[in-house]
Amino acid sequence: MTQSPLLKPNLIARLQPDSWLANVCRSIKCERTLLLGVPYIGRFAPSPSGQLHQGSLIAALASYLHARWHGGTWLVRMEDVDTTRCKREYGDHQIQTLRQLGFIFDEPVWQSTRDVIYQAEFDRLKRLGAIYPCTCTRRDIGDGIYQGTCRNGHAVNKPIRSWRFRVGDDVINWQDENGTQRQEQLMQSVGDFVVKRVIDEQHHEWTYQFAVVVDDALQQISHIVRGADLIDSTARQIALQRALGYPTLVYSHFPLLTNEQGEKLSKSGQAPTLDMLKGLEALQHAWVFLGGLPIQANYLEAFWAAVGVKQKT
Repeated sequence: MTQSPLLKPNLIARLQPDSWLANVCRSIKCERTLLLGVPYIGRFAPSPSGQLHQGSLIAALASYLHARWHGGTWLVRMEDVDTTRCKREYGDHQIQTLRQLGFIFDEPVWQSTRDVIYQAEFDRLKRLGAIYPCTCTRRDIGDGIYQGTCRNGHAVNKPIRSWRFRVGDDVINWQDENGTQRQEQLMQSVGDFVVKRVIDEQHHEWTYQFAVVVDDALQQISHIVRGADLIDSTARQIALQRALGYPTLVYSHFPLLTNEQGEKLSKSGQAPTLDMLKGLEALQHAWVFLGGLPIQANYLEAFWAAVGVKQKT
C-alpha cells in the first residue's frame, strides 16, 4: 500500500483542525498498523431513486477521499433492491454524473442482479436457525419494538409476510473511526428485524440491512464511510456479519447536510440535484462541508490535485 498523501503538511494545512477530514487524517497511521496485510477497499452505495444531489455528493466525496488517502480501492454499488422506488435510468445518470466530476471507478455492481447470491446466504441463515418466518403486518407491530410474536412459531392460517433475523440478548460494542464508543442491545432497541419481505408467492424483496452486509462481505469491503443517519444500522449489520461468519468492518460516519430545521436534505427532501449546480462549485461545497478549507481551483483537475488525489490519465 502506497504512502498516503494525506500525511503531507501542505494537505493537512488545508483542513479545519477538528473536522471530520482531520479525524480521518489522524486515523490513517493507526489503521495501517491494525489492518496490516488487509487491502483497503471502500465503496459508495447510493440508492438510484432520483438524480445525484448535494447530500449524495458529500457522501461520495467523503468515501472517495477516505479510500484514496489510504491508498485503497473505491467501488460504486447501486443499492436498488427497492424496486418500487429505484429506476435504472436514475442509476445510470448518477454514474455518469460521478464520472463527469472526475471520480474514477470500475463498472458498478447493481443489487437487483444479485438475487441468487442473496438467496444463497439467506438459505445459509435458515440452516443455522438464525431466521424465521413472520406473519405480522405493520399494523400488528405498530411503531414499537418487535416483540417476537412469531419467534417460536407463526400462525399457520396466515400468510408469511417476512423473514426475521433472530437477535440475541448480548450487547454489541463497536467503535467509530473517530473514537466514539457505541453499544447496543438489539433485543431492547429493535427486536428481531426483517431480512426478506414476501410480496406474494412469486415475488420477494431483500432488505437494506441484509443485502448490504452480503455485498460488503463478498466485495471484500474493509471500510464503510457513510452519513450519521446510518449509525443506528451498524449494530444490526454487525450481528448479521457475525451470524454469517463475515469480518467486522471499520466504520466512519460523517455529519449530514441539513436544512434550517435540522432535517436531512435528500432526494425526497428537495435537495438540489447536481444538474442544478455547477460541478466544481458542488465539489468545493462538499469539501468545505466535510472540513476542508476553501481552495482555489478553476477546473476539476486542479480541485483533485488540491485535495490530495492524483487522478489517472
